[in-house]
Amino acid sequence: MTLAIILAYVIGATAGFAIARTGKFATEWRVFIRTQLLLSSALISLLAGWQLGGWSDLLWPVLVTAVCVLLIGIAYLLTPASPSRPAHAVLGGWSAIPNPGFWLVPMSDAIAGGPGVIVAVFIDRLARAVFGVFVWILRRHAPIRQRKRTSFIDEAPFIALIAGLVLNYFSDAPEWTWTVINFAAPVLAATGAAVFIGSVMHPSQQIAWRPGVRVWVILTLVRIALMVPMVLLAPTPAIAVVLALGAFSIPAFFPPQFSVLYGYTDSVVAASVRLAWFLAPIGVVWALLIMRV
Repeated sequence: MTLAIILAYVIGATAGFAIARTGKFATEWRVFIRTQLLLSSALISLLAGWQLGGWSDLLWPVLVTAVCVLLIGIAYLLTPASPSRPAHAVLGGWSAIPNPGFWLVPMSDAIAGGPGVIVAVFIDRLARAVFGVFVWILRRHAPIRQRKRTSFIDEAPFIALIAGLVLNYFSDAPEWTWTVINFAAPVLAATGAAVFIGSVMHPSQQIAWRPGVRVWVILTLVRIALMVPMVLLAPTPAIAVVLALGAFSIPAFFPPQFSVLYGYTDSVVAASVRLAWFLAPIGVVWALLIMRV
């Protein structure tokens, strides 16, 4: 599974790069982003909500989500005052948040197996609930006016999560849902990498990134400082692996995608997509060492 996921990232990133280089789909790229949101992210949200075993399973995911919310608050304090300050605070803070669906889920599956992917999926699902608020803020201040009907697509992962929790209340999740999530890990890696690379290379995102480095570094250091102790306190190796991968995560994929969708240009987002990759090997090596001890 590890090799399959790595290969999926490579294939997805290569496809996104090749498509972006042609320049033929710049106008249609928003359609690709929303298709990926609807088909892959929403499906996994539905299944994860259905599989929720109990509130005790949510302890560590809740702590990670609290870190995410705190990063948005700090980003707000670091963002200059303007009518669109809340939106740029969301983009800046989101850029420093661990990448749950396209990093924690597939890599936890690859390194820690089933116990790891369960924790990672719950982190992703709780994060999606918070992300729903982020999307609402971004849509409200969007430079490009959004049609009301697109809100159902942009919020599809959150809506699907609620539907999954309703199913969970009335029935237990069938065994095949676990199979779907396991096989979905490489699909998430490939599609996420493709849409991410294409969004980063979109003409609207070719902006100066160095002005955003200071804020990104501050937010990232806060994330690491908060999550490293969580790794050391984790009760099981699987949970520790997920938290280590989150402390040293690849860039969050959604900020550049929603920047393309809504017409934002944010230097913190631009800095994140260029610099955060250098942290990921630290998390991977630490996670592998945890499983070997």
